[in-house]
Amino acid sequence: METHSKYFFSNFKVPSLVSDIKPIIIADSFSTPSNIGSIIRLGANIGVSKIIVLNSSQLRDSKIKKTAGAAIQHVEIVFAETNELPELIPDGYVLTGIETVEGATSIFDPLPQQIAFVMGNEKFGLSDDLLKMCNDYRFIPMPGAIKSMNVSHAASVCLFEWYRQIIN
Repeated sequence: METHSKYFFSNFKVPSLVSDIKPIIIADSFSTPSNIGSIIRLGANIGVSKIIVLNSSQLRDSKIKKTAGAAIQHVEIVFAETNELPELIPDGYVLTGIETVEGATSIFDPLPQQIAFVMGNEKFGLSDDLLKMCNDYRFIPMPGAIKSMNVSHAASVCLFEWYRQIIN
């Protein structure tokens, strides 16, 4: 039995995204290059319109590319500073901070179609400046003993929940 995804997905038709309804991922002040690479790979998996990497231009490009693999050729990646963010987000997109803040709702509640997922630093979460820019705040319910997860895993949960809601 063939188990390679290339062959599987050539026969199994996955519902596509509408061209004007594609999410954006914003990575705020990541300190680990492999997390940026994982986010890039994830972005190519889901078909994001772009990935905006904030305040992380000093990270080793080779480590990012190694983790992202071929995905780096399939995703628009923008390195910027927080103050440049408003000009990088198209009109109509809802900046949704993934953070455990007062007023946050579950990622499983209905999500905006035009969404920009804002993911925070691995240790400190979202910066205060970026939190203030967000229009919406979501958390990932975690019923187990540990109440945190790797930022790229959190992004996976969010993006695939958004996709599930869009295609249903």
